[in-house]
Amino acid sequence: MSLRRSASLGFLRRFGRDGSGVSAVEFALLAPVLILIYFGLAEFCQAYMAQRRMGHSTSQVADIVAQYQAVDTDLIDDTFAVGGLVLAPFPDSALKLRVTAITRGNDGVARVTWSRGKGMTPRTGSVTVPAGLIENGEGIIMSEGTYDYVSPLNQVLGTKQFSHTYWLRPRLVNTIPCTNC
Repeated sequence: MSLRRSASLGFLRRFGRDGSGVSAVEFALLAPVLILIYFGLAEFCQAYMAQRRMGHSTSQVADIVAQYQAVDTDLIDDTFAVGGLVLAPFPDSALKLRVTAITRGNDGVARVTWSRGKGMTPRTGSVTVPAGLIENGEGIIMSEGTYDYVSPLNQVLGTKQFSHTYWLRPRLVNTIPCTNC
């Protein structure tokens, strides 16, 4: 029995000193973690790109409307379509946009002149405008957008909603009227 025990101990000593296969074991331990980090970074980059494109889409809508002296619903709807194109390659079905013209009255209250939305209800009433953007009698265009980003890893990350608001002054006139809003 002692011979057998001595052979077993010798085998264990040789096994403990043997370095072959160490890198395979290390790789087996690290590979799942590295793969998870890789997919996490790829997913973060996709979500960040969707958020940036949604912001560009929202600002583009405000920029286009601010270039006109007057607008109508057809022009605004076409502008919303351009906003959807800016979002590519992401699907624009979850993109919601709203553009609103706001005028500050002589009483200092900023009120909605007109508003139109795609997937969002138009604004009405008064609006709080950041200080210093417009004076009494002046107008401003406010563009708002939200986007529900659905992750390919939806079961893990779920849906994230991004939103942006942009304020642009009309370029050619003090206020931009909408003929059929």
